Amino acid sequence: LKYSLWTLQFHVVANSINTKMLNPNFAIMCTPGASEDSFDNTDPFDFNSATYFLPLSSLMGVAIASIFTGVMSDKIGRKRIIQISTLGGTLGSIGMYLARDTFWGFCAASFGAGLFRGTLPVAMAYIGDVFTSKKEKSDRLGVIVGFYVLGNAGGGIFAILMGDSGLFTPLLLGAGFMALSYVLSMYYLIEPGDAQVIPVGKDKLEDDEDEDEEEDGLHKRPETLDGGTLWHIIVGAFADNVGSTALFPLCLSPLALEQYYLDFVEVGESPIMTITAYQWLSVCVALMVIPGTLITPMVFDRVGAAGGCVFGNVATGLLTMALLFIGNGKATTGMFAFFIIVMYLGFPLTVVSQLSTGPMLDLIAPQDKIGYAQGLNNTVMNLGMAVAPWIFGLLADFLGTNPAIWIGIGVSFLAGVINWPLMLKPGLGAPNKKLGEEHRFLKGEDTEFVEQALRGEFVDPGALHTINIDRAKNGKKALLPGVRSYEEDKAELKELRKHAKATFEFRKQWNDTVLSKLAEPDTQERLPEICKTLNYAYSANPEDVEKSHQQLGEWFAAYLRDGGYHAQVQPTIVKQMLMLAFPPIMTDDELTPENIEETFLNARRVTGNYLEIEKKNGYSYASLLGKGSSPTYFS
Repeated sequence: LKYSLWTLQFHVVANSINTKMLNPNFAIMCTPGASEDSFDNTDPFDFNSATYFLPLSSLMGVAIASIFTGVMSDKIGRKRIIQISTLGGTLGSIGMYLARDTFWGFCAASFGAGLFRGTLPVAMAYIGDVFTSKKEKSDRLGVIVGFYVLGNAGGGIFAILMGDSGLFTPLLLGAGFMALSYVLSMYYLIEPGDAQVIPVGKDKLEDDEDEDEEEDGLHKRPETLDGGTLWHIIVGAFADNVGSTALFPLCLSPLALEQYYLDFVEVGESPIMTITAYQWLSVCVALMVIPGTLITPMVFDRVGAAGGCVFGNVATGLLTMALLFIGNGKATTGMFAFFIIVMYLGFPLTVVSQLSTGPMLDLIAPQDKIGYAQGLNNTVMNLGMAVAPWIFGLLADFLGTNPAIWIGIGVSFLAGVINWPLMLKPGLGAPNKKLGEEHRFLKGEDTEFVEQALRGEFVDPGALHTINIDRAKNGKKALLPGVRSYEEDKAELKELRKHAKATFEFRKQWNDTVLSKLAEPDTQERLPEICKTLNYAYSANPEDVEKSHQQLGEWFAAYLRDGGYHAQVQPTIVKQMLMLAFPPIMTDDELTPENIEETFLNARRVTGNYLEIEKKNGYSYASLLGKGSSPTYFS
């Protein structure tokens, strides 16, 4: 599976490299005379609309392909669709290079190549097939999207580095990447349904069907697709993509390009930003997706995928506003540096919303609709990424750069409003606080019995002890029974007293068993391990320990008051009585090989003395523990 996932990730990178390979060169291509490779004309478009029509032609092909690739991969397999697309993408890049002489010929070739580049939904569906843990799946989907965006940046970097060889030469390198991806897929990519691939966590999911899957971080797929939620997610993500256009690329081109380059060139002055610098800035900003992928899981852990989406929408709007104000300030080297710093520091926060859509769709999709859901989303997203920059380019040409960017800012905040209700959907909003092992039943345990213990009701001490020992052996925390108030127990004190003898006898027998085991030579060698296991099992959150002790203290105080002890006027004697009734068993913080035997001897002595009381004094347990008895103390 490891090599298969690496192959999948390489395909995603190679595919995205080819999709955005020439983006840094588009502005030069659409400026006649800027390079010997520039188009002679881009009629009927002006500069901005022509610049954004080039990626539109490719992304329209990707959008159309995404309609079918996800659904087809659900039916004939993920691997086959990836291989067909990879082979077609290789030929498509070569075709684009051959059609480089005219604007419209190149656009047509780009559209044709785009028809073989819609495999991102297939890759995301692949992750949905092989992982069942919500967190693992969410993280892996984020990695896939991260590789996709990283490939976008990588393609642009190759275009800049190969600039001397021509504006279109990088396409041949891209074709080579796709060919290599095809070869790797033949040898290493495994179909998710293959016996070699057991979905990670599936065994646990199947074994733990009686447990709360959400509690253990497992995701049990729904049987049907919620169409309303599906379209809600897609519409919100579409609005996010449209609004993000105002941030990137509009804040770079035309805003920064005009402010720090064109305005200076037009008056014959040296620009603050060179064309090469513009190319590097437009490419390297995509690298900020890497810290974005590190931030995203932390956001998801706190507010869920839907909350992360809203967070990213708001961050996009605020960052775009900040860059707009900076870009409209006085054009100086210092302001240009400030513009770049703000853009690069803020961009990772905006990535969170883009990384949230895949996990949300995966959570609502049944097994046979994963590819369909991801494909439909990618179709709409690519359509948005194709059309939005072109439309904003037209707006910038006719209304001006600033009004176009303000419209994008409004759309980003609107996306946050659209996505906010998704936070209320089960599984999409903030995750429920996971209960610790000590506060819930685990696999194989009697649910009703554990719930009784957690409520503080009386349960058989032997059965409870067995559960805790089994937990200790499996490296789990011991169950922490609840402590009911004295008022809740008052009507059942007689029943509680009746079970005292059996409880003490069981504890004495357990202590005898442990002490006999400790005397065995083999056990002596394992004492450090035994102590470590017991210490972990019986450790607890300090807040839980404090709460339990406080509740026991309140119970004891209420019992004394109800029994007529008037502890408020004789606290000293009550303390003395308490110390005599409960002599120390262990004074160290935890068990060690040096104190474990002494600890169990002390525990045995205490319970043994209680058991001897009836023989020596003739008291019954009811009279010993009930009101009005003459108490017996020992140490």
